[in-house]
Amino acid sequence: MTITGDGTWRVPTTTTGDRDAGASGGASDLVDADADRLLALTRLRGLLGDDLEDQIATRLFLPAALGTEGADQLLPQSLTLLAGTTGDLASFGWRIGPGSSRTWRRAQELRERLLEAARIALHGYEGDLVVTALGPLTLAAATFLGSGERTLADRGALRDLPHLLAEGIAEHLDAVRSHVPGARPCLLIRDGAALALARGAIPTPSEYRRYPALPVPDIGEIWRGLLEDLLEHARLTAQDVTLAPSSDTALLRAARTAGASRLALSPAGFAAWELLAELREAGTGIELVVDPAGPQHLEAQLESVARSWRELGYGPRDLAGFTWLAHRPDRTVGPALPGGGTDPSAEPSRESLLGESDLRTLLRAAPAWAERVES
Repeated sequence: MTITGDGTWRVPTTTTGDRDAGASGGASDLVDADADRLLALTRLRGLLGDDLEDQIATRLFLPAALGTEGADQLLPQSLTLLAGTTGDLASFGWRIGPGSSRTWRRAQELRERLLEAARIALHGYEGDLVVTALGPLTLAAATFLGSGERTLADRGALRDLPHLLAEGIAEHLDAVRSHVPGARPCLLIRDGAALALARGAIPTPSEYRRYPALPVPDIGEIWRGLLEDLLEHARLTAQDVTLAPSSDTALLRAARTAGASRLALSPAGFAAWELLAELREAGTGIELVVDPAGPQHLEAQLESVARSWRELGYGPRDLAGFTWLAHRPDRTVGPALPGGGTDPSAEPSRESLLGESDLRTLLRAAPAWAERVES
């Protein structure tokens, strides 16, 4: 088995506290941000920088969000990857296109400073290094146009987003290779808002109506465009890219048809285990998104996986090869969409970022799981 995380990481100590989204970007802020990043990467490398043993591997990731301020979250960090795009932060959320604001430029600056910290903290590191970004559908649902409408209302923008994102990711991965020469960049695309788009659950700014549902075949074509561009321009193989499209059966099939060779899904409440077995038999890499809220909670999730696997007729050894992807759901943001779930434009809380205790919970549980699989 392999252990990794969702691309977020809380700074281990409160060296700077939480800063406002409109941080001044002065010299003292930059020094503090540098210290945050260096500390975070050093501690993360200490946990995931080396495999535990032959049966238990780890995948080090480059955190895309440390949560030190509003610009240091996964959404703005992903937005600044869009090639040739500008934006700003308005009272109602992140906008694309009206010009670069100080907060947008701050997000770009923090990403660049993370790479500088990686040059030091990951010096001499050799192995996989996972880079994380939100997918085009989530970016379309979570952002707004200059008119105030969500970006998903502009079909032209929706068509362009996967190509702009792939171009920006390719440039970013080249920078990662330059700063950490021994790293083998991999990619995690988190596109969980695809389910809300497919169900027509995203509210308009007035909240009096919802945007029309986006057909699943159209969603698959957006993913296909993104994946094809990544493989062509980002120097990645299909196995280097993991797509997290939600655990909906139709979306998982669409992702596979679009060319995704690795899929991440949550086993919580997952009913289509036959599909999972079908994907596994087809050679699809499976990453189980687990909530490391505590040892007992994690054990319950893993037992659910083992039980479902047994019911399909598989033995313990067939559980080998799964990746555990640690992800902490944001429990402080209440349901904002019909049928549950949160609005992708909502500001995440700091508590939704992974911490050291989360990864340690997985690392402590791994040996017993490996022994179980071997038996």
